Amino acid sequence: MDVLISNHIDHSALRSHPWTKMQTDDESVYMDFKQHPNLIRTALEDLIPYKKWDFVEQFYTLIEWINSQDCLLESNDCTFNAIEDNSDKQYAYAKKCSARLMILFRDIPENCQEKSITWLLEKLQSLIAASKPKFKAGAIGLSLSPTCYLALGDTPDTGGMGHQLTLNFFAYGKNERRCYENMKEILIVAEQSLKRINKSIQLGELDKLYTLSN
Repeated sequence: MDVLISNHIDHSALRSHPWTKMQTDDESVYMDFKQHPNLIRTALEDLIPYKKWDFVEQFYTLIEWINSQDCLLESNDCTFNAIEDNSDKQYAYAKKCSARLMILFRDIPENCQEKSITWLLEKLQSLIAASKPKFKAGAIGLSLSPTCYLALGDTPDTGGMGHQLTLNFFAYGKNERRCYENMKEILIVAEQSLKRINKSIQLGELDKLYTLSN
């Protein structure tokens, strides 16, 4: 599957974790789905109008797993943009839809270690690129988002400055049904890849980065 990497980091769009509410939408507030998994299927308002489509169930499943006790990652934000005319010339389809998921290490200090966050991005890139190589109706974009981790301090000199990883999902098709079918395929690849990363963390692959450097 195509994976797109953005090397541009927009430092003007500094986020915090946890965040309070969106500047553009006072009704959107941060919810800790680790503590309140029962809210996932009711609080993600972008998805509710599309519940009849299978990709929504797949999205719920991904978010439920990543915030479960079985995972060493967690999510911070999630959005979905419904079908629209496609202007992306590299994908020759009439329609597209998109979504976003922001993730981070559950061990908060890890997100402030450049070596760790780079490992997460590069590992995920490799796994996605190796998945479904014949699939040409979508892509996953990866980028780093500057983040202030409030549990560690709220200024640059307190150790709380780091990143989180943003996954942007792009699905294409000749009509609405095909778009949403392809979005489901993309979300399946994302979940499978993140589960493999979780297993790698459990097996100590991330810790070895620091063992080898000592």
